[in-house]
Amino acid sequence: MKIASRKDILEYIKSVDPDYRTDQNVIYAEKAFVANTVVQWCIYQINIKKMSPGEMDFYLQAISSFLQGKTTIYWDEESNLVIS
Repeated sequence: MKIASRKDILEYIKSVDPDYRTDQNVIYAEKAFVANTVVQWCIYQINIKKMSPGEMDFYLQAISSFLQGKTTIYWDEESNLVIS
């Protein structure tokens, strides 16, 4: 899956997050903020050449697992990404 915009991120979240739902014009996606920040961080890392595009697959798999409740993802107090 190619992720190049926020729309792509939302489409990805809709496809894997079992808790994603809409009610009229309100979107309920509790984990979307974290998923979005991870994807945006990955894109930034690719743009500054600290990560190759192929490495993003690991993070997309971690996000998918996170959205399904199988993995925990958060940013620690030193702004490090923690995946467990």
